[in-house]
Amino acid sequence: MSKDEDGRRSDARLLESARSGDAAAFVGFATRWWAPVSRISWNMLGNVSEAATVTEEVLLTSLRAPKPVRGQLEISMYRLAIRLSIARRRSDHRAHGSPTRLHQALDGLNVLDRAALVLCDGEGLAPDEAGRVLDASAEETRARVHLARALLTGLLDADSARLATG
Repeated sequence: MSKDEDGRRSDARLLESARSGDAAAFVGFATRWWAPVSRISWNMLGNVSEAATVTEEVLLTSLRAPKPVRGQLEISMYRLAIRLSIARRRSDHRAHGSPTRLHQALDGLNVLDRAALVLCDGEGLAPDEAGRVLDASAEETRARVHLARALLTGLLDADSARLATG
């Protein structure tokens, strides 16, 4: 997340301009947010096309919201990406394909543990920032990340051992 207060304000102004029909602001907003929202969605779902669908939904929801975003825009965008990804996972709406070994291991995690790991390790958020996205304390987020790392290490180690013994 950007620590630059002016950057946050400019993102909020960009969103408001895009909501008012400014095409250039729409492109700027979509360009600014596509990559981080897409990364989070892909890491939560393990499927590029489903991540793109969630990313589009996050951007359109933000643009269509009748009220200005309360609080930090980054928190709102990340929170929506996590929630929509979890909903898609629960509905088993994900397209079936060949997930990577890492995504297969990530599938073995609890969705909130996975979300904490994605936000902290994937996006580089501090535990207090990730906690705000997940509606959790910094301590709970740290614990979730620690557990996810331990479980992921165990799953990947077991997978490597299985492949080595053939």
